[in-house]
Amino acid sequence: MTWKSHTAIAAAITLPFNPALIPAAALGATAPDWLEWIVKFFGIRVEHRKETHYLIIPIIIIIISFFMDFRGIIFWFGIGYLTHWVADSLTITGVPIAPYARYRIHLLGGKIRTGDITEYIISFSLLLLSFIMFKPNIATANNNIFNPYNMNYKELNKKKIIDNKTMLENRFKLF
Repeated sequence: MTWKSHTAIAAAITLPFNPALIPAAALGATAPDWLEWIVKFFGIRVEHRKETHYLIIPIIIIIISFFMDFRGIIFWFGIGYLTHWVADSLTITGVPIAPYARYRIHLLGGKIRTGDITEYIISFSLLLLSFIMFKPNIATANNNIFNPYNMNYKELNKKKIIDNKTMLENRFKLF
């Protein structure tokens, strides 16, 4: 898939939860490709859709974010990276799961070709659908209006709006 499609898909996934962190998700969604350039700049030989495209990488980033920055920049960077992996798994080339995996994953049969019109229809339809469904949250994301998709339980606890027990029970909930 192209960077446009990866960015659109990451934005579509991030939009309902935290529109302010769409840039972090978009950066994560393009990371496997620009990381290849950085690694090649240092003279390390890598193949496209190989070392930087392992499924284990975004999973590790998301797990680390649970301890450091849950629902913050690191988390949404990891989600963007994960959307890149899923989007590339829809293509004919597919993507590997781990370093020693023999086979590549092809979700839904892997019938999409990179740069094909089908890629753009899928990615931008997903973005349009997300925008239509969650438009009110975009307008109110930075205001102090209740937004059920972006509850910051840690901040609510600091402001003494909720107690410690409620914060601990709900801090990892996405919905």
